[in-house]
This record gives sequence, C-alpha cells and structure tokens, in this order.
Amino acid sequence: MAAGLHFHTAPPAPMARATDLLAVLYREYALLARNRVYLILGLTPMLVYLLLVNTSLSNLVRVVDYKGVSVGFAVFLLPMTLAMSVVSAAATSAMAVFQEEMSGVATQLWSYPMRRSRFLLGKMIAGVSLVLGQTLLGLAVAAVIFDLPFAPENWVGLLSALTLSALALNGLYLAAAITITDYQAFMVLSNVSMPVLVFSAPSMYTTESMPTVLQWISVVNPLTYAINGMRDAAVFGLGQAWVDLLVLAVMAVVGYTVGGRALINRARNI
Repeated sequence: MAAGLHFHTAPPAPMARATDLLAVLYREYALLARNRVYLILGLTPMLVYLLLVNTSLSNLVRVVDYKGVSVGFAVFLLPMTLAMSVVSAAATSAMAVFQEEMSGVATQLWSYPMRRSRFLLGKMIAGVSLVLGQTLLGLAVAAVIFDLPFAPENWVGLLSALTLSALALNGLYLAAAITITDYQAFMVLSNVSMPVLVFSAPSMYTTESMPTVLQWISVVNPLTYAINGMRDAAVFGLGQAWVDLLVLAVMAVVGYTVGGRALINRARNI
C-alpha cells in the first residue's frame, strides 16, 4: 500500500520589526563611510568659510546690529556656515540613492520583503546623523576659534534649530534624489543649489539690507528659515525662533512624505 504524501505550507516567519531597520542602517552607514571623496567635498566648503571667510570678515566688521541687539559678526555668520554644512551633507546623503542603483544594490535590496517605511526611516536616520555629525564638527571648530558668548539655553536653542534644519534639508534633498531619475541632473542640482540657497538667504546680511528681488526669493528659500532659526535661537533663545522652527518642521514632513511616495513608484520600476 503506497504511503500518502502530505504537503504542509505555511507563510514565512515574519521578520522582526527592528531587524530590517538595523540592516538598512548598517548598509547606509557603510555606504556613506566608504564614500570618502563626498565626505571630504562636503567638509571643505564649511571649513574654508569658517577658517577663512568668517575670520577675515570678523576682523573687518566687528559688530552688527541684529534686531536691536549688537551681535559679534563671527556669531552672526555662524548660522550661515552651519547651514552650508547642512546643505552639503544632505546632498552627499542623497547621492546614496543613485549609488545603490548604479551598483545593482537597489535591485538586490527590493528582492527581499522589506518594508518601504523601514527603508525610508533608515535613510532618514543615517542621513540626518551624517548631517549633524559633520555640522557639529564645524560647530566644535568654531567654538575653538571664536569666543561664542552663548548661555546654556542658547546652546540648547542652537542645537535644536540645527537638528530641525538637518531634518528639513535632508528630507528635501532625499525627496529630490528619489524623484529625479537622472544622476547627472541631480549632480548639477546639488552643486548649483548650495551657493544659490546660501546667498539668496539672509546669510551674511539681514533681510532688510537685501535687494527687493532677493527678499522675495528668500521667502521661499528653505535656508532662510534654517539660518534665521539658528541665529534667533543662538542670540535670543527658542522663544524667538519658534516660527522658523515650525516652518522647518513642516518642510521635513513634506520632504519625507514626497520622498516616501516617490520611493514606492521608483521601487516598482526597478
């Protein structure tokens, strides 16, 4: 009598919630850490402006009147330097999207049942930590070079504004990288965007002293709110910077929402 064959099917064991997120984080940090050329290019503009431009202009212009308060020019320029670092590091972090596709890693990645939310969250955490790490390095160098007269609450305000700026700019650049399919087009965008964003914002001057056309452009410039938020938080405290911080928070939500939707469409086309 022939023995009967019995087949039992069961769904694959669910992956632990933190497992795929940790895998994405490990891969992102490895990818960013190996990209030493982009890391050096990201640090160079910030250090050049911090060591050369800030020190030179601070010797030329000692004090600037900012909202009725006399502020040292080195302190006034500090948010501009930090904002440059945020933009540069955010562009470097967004480049990883194209590196994954050109190396074939993206195809392997989406062959596994990985949650898109985990992928986006991993990119957000890795990118923001890279942005903050690079910018905090510049802030530490500035603290050594310049005598920053910040009270503890001002430091808390500055770091809070810096964190929100990193979230907002990293989200916007990540959304742009996921939406744009041409690597060269994104390279042009990232290289051109930094000087345009920096010098169309109240970086080295107050908004009132800018030409009328630049004042209009600064309203839609995300770096305006990053620079003003860090500057007001450092000089006056968080209470004076809440409007700019709220705008940055909205930008972060919009950036990651657009990036998440574009990521779904992009993954389907791989």
